[in-house]
Amino acid sequence: MENILDIKNIQTNVPLSNYTTMRVGGMAHFFVQPTKIKYMVKIIKFCLKNKIKYYILGNGSNVIFSDKGFDGLVICTKKLNKIKIKKNVTAECGCNLYALNKKLISYGLSGMEFSYGIPGSVGGAVCMNAGAYGDDMSKVVNKVLVFDGKKIFKLNNKEIDFSYRNSKIKKNNLIVLKAWLNLKQKNKLSVEEKCIENFKKRRLTQPYEFPNSGSIFKKVENISAGKIIDDLNLKGLSFGGAQISTLHANFIVNANNATATDVIKLIDTTKKIVKQEKGIDLEEEVIFIP
Repeated sequence: MENILDIKNIQTNVPLSNYTTMRVGGMAHFFVQPTKIKYMVKIIKFCLKNKIKYYILGNGSNVIFSDKGFDGLVICTKKLNKIKIKKNVTAECGCNLYALNKKLISYGLSGMEFSYGIPGSVGGAVCMNAGAYGDDMSKVVNKVLVFDGKKIFKLNNKEIDFSYRNSKIKKNNLIVLKAWLNLKQKNKLSVEEKCIENFKKRRLTQPYEFPNSGSIFKKVENISAGKIIDDLNLKGLSFGGAQISTLHANFIVNANNATATDVIKLIDTTKKIVKQEKGIDLEEEVIFIP
């Protein structure tokens, strides 16, 4: 087997809590941040050839790694953050949504305002069909460049088969490399005002002052999981250092040096109470990596 340590810029024993927004999780046995798409593809092919477990990590806003860490290679896309604005907009998979919106504001390009303040990356947002305030990625993505482990190819909007917090990309474990976006030209000030308006809404309703992973559960038949949990007066419920936010019931926050185990136990407890009291099965939106 080829030696994984031969990979350029490979790091060992990297704390994953530094790369996830919940700030929990153990060590990544191996860790790398490629700066070019072709290099990331090369690394993935290396892992597949040598049967090395790997995980693609974006901004870490929807992921919880276990306390035991990850005994393979974590490929972090944060440095794959190039944005090109010509006839259309292209953004690499690791591009931060906040940075993307700042760029779009400067060009007066509208369509992504709903994502302003979402602490995610383009790749994750496309894969999960991230959305807010009645809009989502399905409305702005023209096409994507993806990798299936063997070949690189493009999928247009229809082929991506977007659905609520889901897509063909997620279902088929495809890796988003780059996205092309359909946006509309508008007045720069109006785009900025909409972004600021959305961000203010988030600040009023979401616990920005504590580390968190965003929404924990998916909607249930178009009813927000937060309302279901709130109706059971579960705000403030805690396990160890993890707590159901007192501001928004569908957020679990790292209130006091929580571990991944604390977070998972609180998620499981919440699901059990909701099932027992309401007969509803909550489904996680956040991804747990054991």
